[in-house]
Amino acid sequence: MPNIYWYCFLAIIGVGGAAFAIYQKRNIAKLSTFLAFFLFATCVTWIGEFVVLGLFNSYAYKTGIYTDPWAENLLGHLILNSTFYPGTAILVAAYSLGFLWIFLITVIYLLVEYLFLKLGIYEHHWWKYYMTGLCIFTYQILTKFWFSKINKIRRQGVLRISTFYFIGFVLLHYPIPIILLLGKGYYNVNWVQDRYLSSTMFIFSYQLVETLALVFFVCVLKQWFWKLVPFIIAFVGQSILVNRQILVFQDGWNLFYTMLIYY
Repeated sequence: MPNIYWYCFLAIIGVGGAAFAIYQKRNIAKLSTFLAFFLFATCVTWIGEFVVLGLFNSYAYKTGIYTDPWAENLLGHLILNSTFYPGTAILVAAYSLGFLWIFLITVIYLLVEYLFLKLGIYEHHWWKYYMTGLCIFTYQILTKFWFSKINKIRRQGVLRISTFYFIGFVLLHYPIPIILLLGKGYYNVNWVQDRYLSSTMFIFSYQLVETLALVFFVCVLKQWFWKLVPFIIAFVGQSILVNRQILVFQDGWNLFYTMLIYY
């Protein structure tokens, strides 16, 4: 079986499980709350993996689609951290599962990791099983706690603004790795030798800061016209990157297409 099928299988389980839980527990929270939480849980895994994988090269995904190892990592990261991880977070939060269930889910993660290692579609560098267990257990507890809080939010506050930051980052960042993987563009910063990793390190850091501006103008400032400023910032920022030859387009892609995705 091709490697990518195993990744897609986990993605289907994650999304399917989340959809089932949302339907079953639709009486405890609005659909918008569940979707906001799903994006929040996605962002938590993105940031965590940016550190342990992107910065410290802890392990490697082997989807079998690309020859470049960091393109492989990027694709594996997008599939699993945007579906399977937030999907199980939805299950834990929606059913308010206790520590025993969270422990069992953590064990399932470890069994999946063991299977992937044996199949040769994933490999450890310096990463260890206990690190996975610790991260997954902590992640499920953190996201469950966060869901219980955001489900009770009725007015603007630090928790709501923080949640919006995580959601905003996912919405801003998601198109960029896809553009990279499709070969439509990259960021010419040469932070490291590999183009995929270098581009990801740059734009991930850039958009963490850009999202702060988004949150400030949308959530903090009250007048409606301030909400237009993030669109201007996005256009001006990407235009500057193009003019400085940092953002390089390929295969007929251009700034107009990039802005369509942004907006």
